[in-house]
Amino acid sequence: MFRTMICAKDLELIALREIQSFPGGEHVALVEVDRPHGDWSLAVIARDGADFEQIRSAVETTTRRLKQKYSLRADW
Repeated sequence: MFRTMICAKDLELIALREIQSFPGGEHVALVEVDRPHGDWSLAVIARDGADFEQIRSAVETTTRRLKQKYSLRADW
């Protein structure tokens, strides 16, 4: 399956929009791409009042979906 190459900043914006569309996701203020050992993951910062279980679920679902669609460019 072909995946679209994307830079980290664009991926962060897409991820933020998708996570915020989930119930409780409106509390997410920032999404960052973390790439410690080649594979990438998403890290989020949420405002007060957030339900972290809902956010965790939204991040996991969004990460899975985006990894199917996008490959992170090496020059990020």
